[in-house]
Amino acid sequence: MKTNACIMLFLMLLSVACNNTKKNPYENSAGINPAQLAQADVVHYTEVLWSDSIQNFGTIKPGDSVSIKFIFKNIGKNPLFITGVKPNCGCTVADYPRKLIEPGEENTLTAVFKTQGQIGTVHKSVRVSSNTSNGIYHTLQFYGIIKQ
Repeated sequence: MKTNACIMLFLMLLSVACNNTKKNPYENSAGINPAQLAQADVVHYTEVLWSDSIQNFGTIKPGDSVSIKFIFKNIGKNPLFITGVKPNCGCTVADYPRKLIEPGEENTLTAVFKTQGQIGTVHKSVRVSSNTSNGIYHTLQFYGIIKQ
């Protein structure tokens, strides 16, 4: 009888251990954004590595748009959340992943810059907030020339 109970317990533990479905540890039924909970959980912060946080988009014409992709990787031990982005001007719109990024996973933040009404050399930035111990805020920059 004891042997059967031990075997059953072992099989139950094995089935739980083999379950590879990863669940967001901040999911909740209270309607609270999981990214905001991760931002508040300073004990479980992670680290992010930006491949290229400063980019030159080259020379473009007035009225054109340019899309800049910033690749990043979660190099920490806990899930990474981008909790918000704020471009420094209305001429830039940023899109970012709203899901958790697992340790070791790469993803992309995209900034689209519209040159309408601008000419010459421009320097723009996007401020990113995240649940990261190597800085809660990260500034991504891009620059280039708008020429007739």
